Amino acid sequence: MKRLLTARWIAGHLLALAGVVGFVFLGLWQLDRHEQKREIRDAVEAAADLPVVALSDAEGDPTYRVVWAVGEYDTAAEVLVLRSQAGTAGYAVVTPLRLPDGSAVLVNRGWVPLGDQDPPGPVAAPEGEVRVTGQMWPSVPGAIPAELPPVMKRIDPVTVAAFTTYPIREDSYLLAFDQIPPPESEGLVLPDRLEVSLGPHLGYAGQWFLFALVVLVGYPLLLRKTLRS
Repeated sequence: MKRLLTARWIAGHLLALAGVVGFVFLGLWQLDRHEQKREIRDAVEAAADLPVVALSDAEGDPTYRVVWAVGEYDTAAEVLVLRSQAGTAGYAVVTPLRLPDGSAVLVNRGWVPLGDQDPPGPVAAPEGEVRVTGQMWPSVPGAIPAELPPVMKRIDPVTVAAFTTYPIREDSYLLAFDQIPPPESEGLVLPDRLEVSLGPHLGYAGQWFLFALVVLVGYPLLLRKTLRS
């Protein structure tokens, strides 16, 4: 038994203990990530079952709610956001929709593929009043640059709002399902509806717990074999 109390073996005991604790922690973290994804999926499905209402009439937090809004596009503040659709690389065309009350909501109004001109030039938008129906999705704010970039990595109303003279809803954007009148650009197609995947988190959690079990079973066997030798 004294052999297992030397500095070398004590270090091994501590390493095994740290490994078990670390593997269990990572497994629990993956379970938490799975639960977060499940809650988002449930919220999306619950919101989809609600009646379609005007954005101005949506009570409380409209995130994931299907709404409609009437306004005019401001293409001067339009940006492109890197997005793939149906496995093809391209850009989401994101434009502020100015509402009757003077504010605006950022609209992902369509998608264009990569082409000979990269990034593509201005994408035509209907002039005058348009009615857009779609689903509200949470935005992902980032650092505000010195000037409005033509291409962004995320749909960020906060950044766009920093370069407009009118307020833009900052917590969410509108993913267009339908537009009246329809898009004028031939290359612009309505964006795919977003789906919330639960991902592989349950599988990853199982792997981490399995690693912990291997250490819990294997390390005592190693100690037993050492004592018998």
